[in-house]
Amino acid sequence: MPATSASGPTNERSLDCGNCRAPMQRLALAGHYGSSVELDVCGSCDLVWFDGTETARLNGPGLLELIGMMAAAYDLPYQPLTAATRCPRCSGKLKTVHNQSRWGRSVQLQCVKRDGAYQSFAEFLEEKGLLRPMSRLDRARLLQDRGRIDCVNCGAAIDKADERCPYCTSVPSLLDVARLARALDPEAMVGPHEIHKTGAQQQAMQCAACGAALPPGETMSCAQCGATLAIPSLREAYAAVEKLAPVLKANAERPPAEVVKRRLEAIQADLPRRREWVAGMEQEARERRGHGKPIEWATWVERGPGLGRAAVILAAVWLLWRFWR
Repeated sequence: MPATSASGPTNERSLDCGNCRAPMQRLALAGHYGSSVELDVCGSCDLVWFDGTETARLNGPGLLELIGMMAAAYDLPYQPLTAATRCPRCSGKLKTVHNQSRWGRSVQLQCVKRDGAYQSFAEFLEEKGLLRPMSRLDRARLLQDRGRIDCVNCGAAIDKADERCPYCTSVPSLLDVARLARALDPEAMVGPHEIHKTGAQQQAMQCAACGAALPPGETMSCAQCGATLAIPSLREAYAAVEKLAPVLKANAERPPAEVVKRRLEAIQADLPRRREWVAGMEQEARERRGHGKPIEWATWVERGPGLGRAAVILAAVWLLWRFWR
C-alpha cells in the first residue's frame, strides 16, 4: 500500500490500529464541494476507521482512491480481527451496531463512547451497495473458469463449501460493477466508457449492454455479448475503473455545462418545498420568542361586548379597593 494518499498526507498524527496495534494510514481524500475527508485505514487488518459521517462525504475520486487502497492491501499479510480489538482513540470497548442504509442493513464495530467506528473493507463496500452474496451457481462458475474462489475482503482462497471466509469471516460476495460505476459517477458526468457498458442501468435478469435476457446462473457475465456484470476480486474491479480517475477529478473540479444545468433545474424545482420549510421555521421561531401567531382583529371585535363588561367590573373592584385601603 502506498505510504500516503494521492490527495496528500494530513498534519494530524495517524492512529494506532485497535486490533494489531500498528500505526494506521491516515488519508485525506476528496469530498463533495471541494472538501477534504480524513479517515484511517489499516491495510493489514482490512479495516477503515470513521470518526463520523466521512463515508457519506466522499465524492467519486475520493471513493475510487479508497477502493484502490483497499485493493493494494491484498499484498499485505492479513491480521484476523480479535475479541481484544479496542477503539483507537480512547482504547475503549467496541460493540457491533447494525445501521440501516439505502441498500439494506450495514454492520459497524462502534466505540461504546461513540468516538467512531470500524468497518471491514467488505462491510464498507456492502454499505455502499457494491456487493451481493455469491450464489452456488456463481461459485461453480468461478471454480470452472478460475479454479478458485477469492474473498472480496481479504483476497484469501475460499473453499466451495465455506459459508464464510476462513480468515476474515466475510460472506463470499461479488462486486457489482454497474453500481460501482454509478457510485463513482452518480451525475453521469463521464462520457461513454467501457465500464458503463457493464450496466449502469442494469435491470433484473436483463443485460444492459445488449438487452439480452439473463437466464439463472448467468450472473457474472452476459452469455450473449460477454459484458461483465460482477467481479469476484476487488483488485480486478479497481483495475477496470482506475482509468476514470483523471476524468472524475477534472469533472469534480469543474463540472460539465449540462451537469450544472441539471443541478440548477433540480434546485429550481425544489424551491417551493424550501420556501415552505423556511416559513415553518420562521413561524416556530416567532412562537418561541413569545410573539405567537398574528392577532386576528375580527375575533377581537366579535368579543367586544363581553370584554367591555369585564373591563367595567375590574375598574369597579379597583375603585373599591382604593377607597377602603
